[in-house]
Amino acid sequence: MRGLYFGLERAEEHGLFHTLVEVMDVRLTPDSGISFLVGARDLYGERPRTLEDVRLKKVTWSGVTRDTLVMRGRLERSTLVVTCTSTAHLCPDKVMVFHKGSW
Repeated sequence: MRGLYFGLERAEEHGLFHTLVEVMDVRLTPDSGISFLVGARDLYGERPRTLEDVRLKKVTWSGVTRDTLVMRGRLERSTLVVTCTSTAHLCPDKVMVFHKGSW
């Protein structure tokens, strides 16, 4: 199983940066749970649309963060509740809630 992490990184006085990386170590559990890791992330001033944009350097690189985000989630009906932990406290939020909906 594979996935992408489109994230935001707050860099205090430097502003807000975008990230896009493949997630690692995706695991599903029988109780409708999921866990995965988000490793080192390049920081960009604008949001990358695809991994190809990143690979072809179509977005401006602004730095890197090497802290790993540990994500653990569970499916509750049509809602995914994800908790994030990080040794450097770089999670976008401690708890994130995703709802299934129409585009």
